[in-house]
Amino acid sequence: ERGCCSCNGVSAAAPRREFTEAQRALPEKLAKIVGKQHVHDGLVHSSKNVQFLKGARLGEGCALAIVQPGTLQEAVRCLQEVVDAGCVVLPQGSNTGLTGGSVPRNEVDRPAVVISMKRLDTHFPIDDGNRVVCLAGCGIGKLATSIQKWFPDRESHSILGSTFLNPTTAAGVAFGSGGVYVRKGPARTDRALYCKVWKNKWGENVVTVVNTLGIEGLEDTDFHEGSGESAVTRLDVYANDVKQGFRRVMAKSSKSTHGLAEASDADYQNRVCECTNEVSRFNADTVGEDCNRSEGKVLILATVHDTFPAPSKKRMFWISFPDIETCLAFRREVCLNSPKDLPISCEYMDRDAIDIIDRSGRILTYMIRILGTGDLMGWAWGFKVAIEGLPFAFAPIICDKLMHTFNNWVPSAIPNRFIQLGREYDHHCLVAVGDFGDRNLDRFMERFDAFVKKYNGNQIESSGKVISFAETASPSDVTALNAFRFVAASAFKTFCIGEDIQGVSVDYALAKNGGSPPQLDKDAVTPLKRMRYSHFGCNVVHEDIAYALGVDTHKEKMRFKHVVEVGGGKLPAEHGHGTEYHAPKETQVRWMKMDPLNVMNPGIGGLPVTEKYEK
Repeated sequence: ERGCCSCNGVSAAAPRREFTEAQRALPEKLAKIVGKQHVHDGLVHSSKNVQFLKGARLGEGCALAIVQPGTLQEAVRCLQEVVDAGCVVLPQGSNTGLTGGSVPRNEVDRPAVVISMKRLDTHFPIDDGNRVVCLAGCGIGKLATSIQKWFPDRESHSILGSTFLNPTTAAGVAFGSGGVYVRKGPARTDRALYCKVWKNKWGENVVTVVNTLGIEGLEDTDFHEGSGESAVTRLDVYANDVKQGFRRVMAKSSKSTHGLAEASDADYQNRVCECTNEVSRFNADTVGEDCNRSEGKVLILATVHDTFPAPSKKRMFWISFPDIETCLAFRREVCLNSPKDLPISCEYMDRDAIDIIDRSGRILTYMIRILGTGDLMGWAWGFKVAIEGLPFAFAPIICDKLMHTFNNWVPSAIPNRFIQLGREYDHHCLVAVGDFGDRNLDRFMERFDAFVKKYNGNQIESSGKVISFAETASPSDVTALNAFRFVAASAFKTFCIGEDIQGVSVDYALAKNGGSPPQLDKDAVTPLKRMRYSHFGCNVVHEDIAYALGVDTHKEKMRFKHVVEVGGGKLPAEHGHGTEYHAPKETQVRWMKMDPLNVMNPGIGGLPVTEKYEK
């Protein structure tokens, strides 16, 4: 059996299915709503539709149709038509999910329709820039650029990580992802506009729009029954004016319960510093409004998010440690010493991660350094996806084969002083620190200097290996190091395909007072590579494990998951359950209440794929 990063690419065949008259008529009905050019056939894979039908790492299926609404009203109408035709709905943003939950699955008992929200990318500030409203297709990379332009002293939630793929803000909320920033926590908001589907007593499908945006003029109480106006219609008008460049008076949060609700994980700074055997965050968390960690069980239309103060000064270090124990001590004593003095980010990489990124990720790292994380990089990535969808046998792997083959033709993607540390040590942290006006940068550096001086003094006395570090000297250094770290997942796939081996990927959260690598089961197959990289502040780990061909990777992955759970870890932590992980009962019950008919993204988290969850 091949793993998620196999070099064997096989397209999913459309299941043999008899469509009802309503289902056969559905594509034309959707075309009348959004325009014919925004409805695509998904029954046969092609370079034009593969971006909607095949997952970034795993998962692949067929769809009766792919529809791309251009307004919120169109999205709601499309949802109604899809469920009335007896189809299931796959809400989709940029389709960058890694666990198979963002694409159709052929084992579902009803035809699927992908509702792609990417055209709904309008975003605008409210509350004098302290918050921002994002329609569901707004990408985090595009949002970060806009906030920097509008309010140079503030920044959006996600300005690093997977921004080069430009995943949507709505997907971040639906998965609870975004762990790079220790001071901000994962993506979360209780202020949103989203749809649920249920049946009334006459057996009719009802699409209900839930409005917790908490914005003046957009509260449900602002509209008279029968007026034809709603939060959806009025937000459409406002968003269209913004998109056309018309100036509007900046909106404000209302004084209602919704207007005072949280638009970020406000208490995260305190929780992450607690030294307990609990985890900082994980995907099965059931706290908050239904849009949070909903994984496609509701259709998110728009969300409100806090913006954050930008640091007046930044410093960034590559720190290399002789062993994991010293690295963890640095995390506890320096990085998480006080909620007031948290670093901006703290990212960990082990030696295998350094080696694999350097071996197979140089070209992608240079592309990000040169093209940035905006539209050009998005176009380049889309071009790669289109090539992988071409109708010939090696199309799914040709790009990665070439990137791996020519990788060493280009020089190392990061300055020599950093890559040399990467080759000499086994444990590394990229730590970014900022000044937020309360001497927090000074206090952090005092702890940093004291820790290194104390540890290295002891090591020199015993002739041991010391902590080594290097500071970035320019914005170019910072860009290079960030790109190097955040191409890790893509580099692993390229490495496996290039070396003609297979791999599995697991993301999990370890206890706040832990962090040591879980020991493999005594009966486990010895992997070729065990690549670990993590959001070190919250102990959320991404582990990519490479095996020789012929190894039962599913069996090895199940063994590893068991080891993590027995040790007190929780998985998944960030990428969502998708089709890879069984959710806890409490989480499954929550999803079933959101979607009692099982028409929204059926089959995630180990739930049945059948109508109304019938077994």
